[in-house]
Amino acid sequence: MKYLSAIVLAAIFLALSGSGVMAAEVPVGGVVTIASSPIGTEGTTLYGSAYSYNPTITIISVAEDATVTVQGYNFPPNDTFYVRMNYMGTQGKSGVIVETITSDSSGNLTDTTYPIPSELDGEYQIALRIISPASGYFAYNWFYNNSSGTGGIPTTTTGYSGIPTFAITAVKRDINVTIGPTNFPPNDTFWVRMNWMHTQGIAGVVVQTVTTDANGNLSDLDYPIPAFLHGSYQIAIRLESINYPYYYAYNWFYNNSTY
Repeated sequence: MKYLSAIVLAAIFLALSGSGVMAAEVPVGGVVTIASSPIGTEGTTLYGSAYSYNPTITIISVAEDATVTVQGYNFPPNDTFYVRMNYMGTQGKSGVIVETITSDSSGNLTDTTYPIPSELDGEYQIALRIISPASGYFAYNWFYNNSSGTGGIPTTTTGYSGIPTFAITAVKRDINVTIGPTNFPPNDTFWVRMNWMHTQGIAGVVVQTVTTDANGNLSDLDYPIPAFLHGSYQIAIRLESINYPYYYAYNWFYNNSTY
């Protein structure tokens, strides 16, 4: 009998272990509570529909190899941001974090003068990026590294206003997803990214590059599901502009063919 009991206990242990393995294979996240409508910007999720602005920064002044002062506009309230600097042409991506700042309840930045890191001393032009590690909101610009305080790029040159959004219109499990876009900026290029659920598609695999015409119509609406997401229950998808990264939209979908 003791041997039989040992076998039964071993079987129970294996069964429980097996269920643990299955649980580990469930996609990251859990029950989603924002499935009722397409999501246009990260602010729609994190701050409510009342927040729908695009954060931008303007260069105010520069002290060569010392500091740069900016003016921030339309930043989300009560958020924390990294201030990054990097070589010109990088948009500040993966740059040195020179400071961590916050925004107040009105979206005003608590500090607007930032030190230029020694790694960039002597550079003719420097890229600056302010990005929230929590919400994903960011703005970038650049400046001439001299004391005349000049530089910077236009934050918007298209005359476009509003928020791009898209709905999920069809899915073929592990094959592709089709979207229905609304209010995308004209004459722009977008990366289509996919990633695990609850990532908002941030840093996802670029599965396709699409463009918009003069009326904001996307060149393609069907996008392949990458292999690493095959079998996932839910998938996050994100379209983000290459030229104006503050233009983006994200949503998610069930990875099945019931749409």
